[in-house]
Amino acid sequence: MLISKKDLLDQTGISYGQLYRWKREKLIPEEWFIKRSSFTGQETFFPKTKILARIQAIQELKDKYSLEELARILSPEVSERLFSEKDLRLITEISPNLIPCFLKNFQKQNFTYIDVLFLYALSSFYARHKLQLSDVENICRGIQESLPAIKQTEYLCILLEYADSYFITIKEEKAAVYLDARFKTIDEIRLNDLSAAIKVKYKNKFNFRFDEEPQESIEESKRREAFT
Repeated sequence: MLISKKDLLDQTGISYGQLYRWKREKLIPEEWFIKRSSFTGQETFFPKTKILARIQAIQELKDKYSLEELARILSPEVSERLFSEKDLRLITEISPNLIPCFLKNFQKQNFTYIDVLFLYALSSFYARHKLQLSDVENICRGIQESLPAIKQTEYLCILLEYADSYFITIKEEKAAVYLDARFKTIDEIRLNDLSAAIKVKYKNKFNFRFDEEPQESIEESKRREAFT
């Protein structure tokens, strides 16, 4: 579903200038600005759910971070950090009841950033739809070999149901997916939304370095100090 630029500005209370400044600062992806012909000539539309969620995030965070920092928070870049079982237990969005299941079925002790986002999504599905532990185990076993292929966060995690069993598919946001008609789509979550939430909430705890400038070399630092 799309929303026109006029309706977007009216609904969010932001100005034309703000919208295009955020575009220049890469807070809003350029591909979200969709040109369509209309009776007045050409009009700009946006993917409604995505743009409203993004503007809400910007408005909530813009007083805490610079625009450059925000661009990194909202970007699809992933952290190279690995997460231990202890780390997983610090992330309140991951159900502690499911952590033993994750360790057993992923058969590893350290998890990538993409793994963490998937565990966050699966914990959300588990709570929202009252999945059984056996459902979670089957999903973990079925998806684990696919996760290493995901290198950034612009993906949708989709919960499907067929014959009283649950399945997961993960697709790029821009890509179409054609499912067997017997599968019912139960829920979907944008990994990018989860990533932005994780980066902000746990920035200090996990030392995410999305907002740091490159460090000066010792020689550069000494030269600078000599002229001050």
